[in-house]
Amino acid sequence: MRINKPKRWFMGLLLVHSTLFSSSAFAASDWFISKDLYTMAHKELLEDDTAAVFQTIIQAWQQSPNSVEANNLDQLLNLAISEDCGHSLERKVLPTWLPKLSIERQAEQNLNQQLLKISVVGLTRSDITNISLTKWPNKPLLRGAPFIDDGGYFSVESQRLDEPVSAGLYKLSITAVNKPAWVGWIVLTTPADKQEISWKDSKTWRIDNINKNSGNCPAPTLSIKLYDLNDTTWHAIWSQESDSDWPTTLPKLNFPEGRYWLSVGVVKTRWQGEISILDIQRITRPVDYVGDDDEDNG
Repeated sequence: MRINKPKRWFMGLLLVHSTLFSSSAFAASDWFISKDLYTMAHKELLEDDTAAVFQTIIQAWQQSPNSVEANNLDQLLNLAISEDCGHSLERKVLPTWLPKLSIERQAEQNLNQQLLKISVVGLTRSDITNISLTKWPNKPLLRGAPFIDDGGYFSVESQRLDEPVSAGLYKLSITAVNKPAWVGWIVLTTPADKQEISWKDSKTWRIDNINKNSGNCPAPTLSIKLYDLNDTTWHAIWSQESDSDWPTTLPKLNFPEGRYWLSVGVVKTRWQGEISILDIQRITRPVDYVGDDDEDNG
């Protein structure tokens, strides 16, 4: 039986309240300081004012919530996103010189180590001189001038991070020549607590039972890319994306024999207004490809 939106949200709010008003929450000496913000956010959510909820969540994160309150904010944001996958979270419009913008949080597992990073990717009609992303209040994650290709697409990514990019409030600043600086708040949810994709052998992988029905969000996609190890530009020579009937092995391809780099990733997408937020789990490894014989020498 389908649960209508008010009932669905109310059931979710009951879950949030049960977490928030636990004995540990009452025991926290600083709980009553920010209680009004949480009460306001719950009221706004029940009134379907997701943009107001989002602004209240930002204010609550700025007050350095404790672990119980932070968990409550994370659940509130997830409930607000469920309305329309986050499109209505923010009414702020991107400037004309920045028509597309996305935040990509990625965990990449190769044969020997896990690489954690976050990237800012987009499309611009201007010369961007600097992009910075800082976790509130003052933890920098990335800073630098992006590479902008001939089509105007750009990206800048963090150095290797020591820990996953956690739930919380982030300040994004983008400056361009002869343009006012654009500054926005980004609120991220808790990342996945386990790796959902892993290698079986050099050309075959396994995927956990990922829920492909993401409500109002697009279905997760499986992104497969193959790179020539001799090409230092790291442009994929072959790629494939699937949102259903995910393959679990590299197909036979018409490429010369040789060593290549294979990348397979699960991509989950939501929005914060006009900004897309991507969570990516990726596995990578070198593969020896021998064409029609398809023998595995790796």
